[in-house]
Amino acid sequence: MDEIINFSAIDTYIYQILLIDLVIAVAMISALRFITGIVANVDSAEELATRDNVAFGIAMAAGILALALMLTGAVSGEPGVTYINEIVSVLAYGILGLLLIKVGRLMQDKTVLRGIEIQSQIKSGNTAAALVDAANTLATGLVLRAVMIWVESDTLGGLLSVLAAFVITQLLMALVASYRGWVYARRHDGNSLQSAFADRQTALSVRFFGHLMGVALAITAASGVVAYQADDLIVAIILWALVSLGFTILVSLISALARMVVLMGVDVVEEVDQQNNVGVAAIEAAIAISTGLFFVALFA
Repeated sequence: MDEIINFSAIDTYIYQILLIDLVIAVAMISALRFITGIVANVDSAEELATRDNVAFGIAMAAGILALALMLTGAVSGEPGVTYINEIVSVLAYGILGLLLIKVGRLMQDKTVLRGIEIQSQIKSGNTAAALVDAANTLATGLVLRAVMIWVESDTLGGLLSVLAAFVITQLLMALVASYRGWVYARRHDGNSLQSAFADRQTALSVRFFGHLMGVALAITAASGVVAYQADDLIVAIILWALVSLGFTILVSLISALARMVVLMGVDVVEEVDQQNNVGVAAIEAAIAISTGLFFVALFA
């Protein structure tokens, strides 16, 4: 029995570090409810329990998942040399990640999806707007997790790498969102995708969610192709950006080809854009997410 259970001093220290990380993660996730309420300028308890605001619940759930994804990246890797070192490192990356998730949401709302007040729409119970917000939030959380694991460093250079990758990621996701908006406008005589979200066309938001998640998954796979080089950060980040761009394009192309086969005989534009067919949109979303998962499996 002693041979099976053998706790050395090193093992004990690692378990203590893991406990510290768990406590910090639970505390930050618990605080997210109150932060979300403050940022949205609403009473979260009233939105969830009194008004039964499903849209607000979806947005908050996405925030919790995104924060959890990001924290798994922050706590991965080698434990800190001391307890203080570990606490400071996890808190620094955790707070940075939380801020970047909020900044990413704001950037997408004010630049790519300008013309629709996403947070106001969520407050009014617009589920379509909530799904769009959830897509942006989860995609940011996924990529931040991958970058934090890729960096493998708690130095200033590591933090700067996370910031640079965040900016690149936001640009790529903005590119995807702009492309989806351009496709919709071309199909509908210049009408905007934002107005469709405001009109609560849930099917369109489900499809948008799938495309953005598929791209985010593909971007995370870039971390497995480009090695992190602390001595040559600029080159490493540029290569990571180029691979991410290539994967973004490939995911879109492969998803389009797969959709033509899987949904053969189905007028996707008619079903999703005109009839608000959530079932068809869900299949499109699943195809995009599945393509991104394959990239993760092959390259990450």
